Amino acid sequence: MAAFAEGVPCWADVLLSDLAAGRRFYGELFGWTFQEIATDYGTFTRALLGGKDVAGLVPKPDGRMPTVWNIYFAAQDAAATAVRIREAGGRVITPPVWIDEFCVMATAADPGGAVFGIWQAGSHTGFARRGTPGSYGWTEVHTRQPRAVDAFYRAVFGYEMTPSAPTSAPPSAPSEPSA
Repeated sequence: MAAFAEGVPCWADVLLSDLAAGRRFYGELFGWTFQEIATDYGTFTRALLGGKDVAGLVPKPDGRMPTVWNIYFAAQDAAATAVRIREAGGRVITPPVWIDEFCVMATAADPGGAVFGIWQAGSHTGFARRGTPGSYGWTEVHTRQPRAVDAFYRAVFGYEMTPSAPTSAPPSAPSEPSA
């Protein structure tokens, strides 16, 4: 059985053009230590906090790509999840592929264009530490297409949506007394 239920955020990585600079920055910021891992697809860096996996640092395959954090949602069967993504109006950008024995990964986009990953655990189940300072704590999506995006995540992962409370407008300045 997988360490994370279907649809639960289970891993994050960042694409960087300079891994050494990323290790220095995140090491100083969060107290992370690092371990290099070689795969058939190249080398990536595991970020550890207290010896437990918290994130990955990955070299950009193309320097024109932005520096970006990716969030991965747990999937029991990445291929079946990719089918649900297409059927729900999303797009599979990178189809599911085994990364050695670590996991099956895929990249997709929701109908509003937000990009996310799918993670079917192998020997690497995902976060070993979360919810503490220096580790993963929260994911949210901002979209201009809430109906389509909400329906998408409900269909793909079974999410239930709870509307946010509307933000109140700041109080207006007191008016000047009239003469």
